[in-house]
Amino acid sequence: MATNKSQHTPKYPVLTIDKALEVMEILAEEGYHEGMGVSELSTKLDIGKSTIHRILDTLAARNYLEQDHETKKYRLGWRLFEIGNVIPQQRNLYNFDIGILQKLCNQYQETVNLGVRVEDSVVTISKVNAKSSLIANLQIGARESLHATAMGKALMSDMTREEVIEILGEGPYTKYTSFTFTDIDSLMEELRKIRKQGFSIDDEEFAPGLTCIAMPVRNFKNEIVAAVSVSGASIRQTYSKIDEIKEGLKEATEKLSYFLGWEGTIPETSDTK
Repeated sequence: MATNKSQHTPKYPVLTIDKALEVMEILAEEGYHEGMGVSELSTKLDIGKSTIHRILDTLAARNYLEQDHETKKYRLGWRLFEIGNVIPQQRNLYNFDIGILQKLCNQYQETVNLGVRVEDSVVTISKVNAKSSLIANLQIGARESLHATAMGKALMSDMTREEVIEILGEGPYTKYTSFTFTDIDSLMEELRKIRKQGFSIDDEEFAPGLTCIAMPVRNFKNEIVAAVSVSGASIRQTYSKIDEIKEGLKEATEKLSYFLGWEGTIPETSDTK
């Protein structure tokens, strides 16, 4: 297990705290079966045994570590588990910085939506309207089809054929316009394309005259949990503007993903999905 290193460098580091954190990181990486003893940790960290013992004793007193009374080895304590479980509660899709979406809206003067999958639909849970928007007037809480929207397709982009069929059935799917994907084969080909390029486009597939570009948002498990879209009148979405929007979307969705604990890697996928 790799340890995530922050890009932040403390101006006034407290070395004792730094060493205590190193102890816990090593126990997480190498001592998760039987734990590690004072001598092992002393050698591994190149720190004197007396110093290591004091660090271990302090952490054990606060339940961050626990000692096996027979082997005398230390392993991680349940206090760390308790604290770790608080993080997803503090960092969720309902307390993120709305400024991330507002910046996108300001940049491109188009409506920005944040949506999640609920059964066979995508539900908008947050949005920022552009003053110039005359078409993309979807309301918070509104449901749209997964197969016919940019957010919906982004949300499904990691799914296998079996997973898509379990949610949507084998088709045919509702045809909203002449551009809607209505069968499983063409939809799966579209999802493979989205996985490869990293974004989805709804080019009048749901509503005539409306074009949307979306990208997925991932959580700390690397799972797609939401999608962000930029929507507007098709006549305004030129190739050059779409390229610009993709850059802004990438920045926004990565910020949201990092907020949810994403580590910055996209899982490898098979073309046979």
